[in-house]
Amino acid sequence: MQVCGLVGRSPLPPSSSGKAREGSRRISTADARLLRKAGIIEDASSTITGGWIIPFSVVEEKTTGLRRRWIAWPRDKNRDDPYEAHAPLLHVSHYLPPVMVEAASCVELKASFFQVSLPRDTRHLFRCRVEDGTLVELTRLPMGYKAGPEIFQIITSTIAGETTVVHPLWAATPLVRVDVWIDNIRIAGSKSGATLWESQVLRNADSRHVTIRRTANRVLRSTPFWGCSLITHRAVSLSDKFVLFVCAIPTLNSSTIVEMEVMASRFLYAAAIFGQAFMCLVLFHQGSATAMVGN
Repeated sequence: MQVCGLVGRSPLPPSSSGKAREGSRRISTADARLLRKAGIIEDASSTITGGWIIPFSVVEEKTTGLRRRWIAWPRDKNRDDPYEAHAPLLHVSHYLPPVMVEAASCVELKASFFQVSLPRDTRHLFRCRVEDGTLVELTRLPMGYKAGPEIFQIITSTIAGETTVVHPLWAATPLVRVDVWIDNIRIAGSKSGATLWESQVLRNADSRHVTIRRTANRVLRSTPFWGCSLITHRAVSLSDKFVLFVCAIPTLNSSTIVEMEVMASRFLYAAAIFGQAFMCLVLFHQGSATAMVGN
């Protein structure tokens, strides 16, 4: 109910034109066919159009290769809705202590946004056209909606059993610590406690037909969380994504102020993970980014 309330908020009156303005971008016929088959779009209902989305694709670089991601930017809904998303994400220092516990399990919800169904009375706010002129509307929460992160934070927190969103009867045991970052869940504590609550989280997800990213190791996962792979007792490694980022960092004498700030924040994080001095990592990078990664 809380999630539906966020999507179904009554927007402010449309902009000066007096009505929502249709965009020029349309979904290709091939993409529309796939989206229909997946149940992400459907023919528009008889309700008057309340907002238009701007469909486009981006190519993401993943460790497994390039991947094309389809995005539906709800321009009108974002512009006219006065609500601003609120996700209680704390400073990185809050999430570092569990790195040193006996065991930690990390799971990630897959296909996050397109698994959240939009209430039927809100779908007229998320419309666009196919190349052939057919008017369609989204049936799933679009990536790009400004309240999306909060919506998914609520859903993921519920699956994880966070005490802030679920009844105490269904909350995580006090023997483990649960952290949620939008669509990632980290369970930290003793090996038995983390394994037991991980099983409960998987059951919660299965009961709601939510897909969880699984790894070969069912006892302790090694899925990256905030750039860090948590494996076993006091054993930590940086994720492939973090390694690629560090390798791509330019030397200090050719970096802009913004690039230096980003680099410093990443190295502070790595220093906390490794328990090393920040300046040691900086000097290591100056010598060779590859050498730093190798260590």
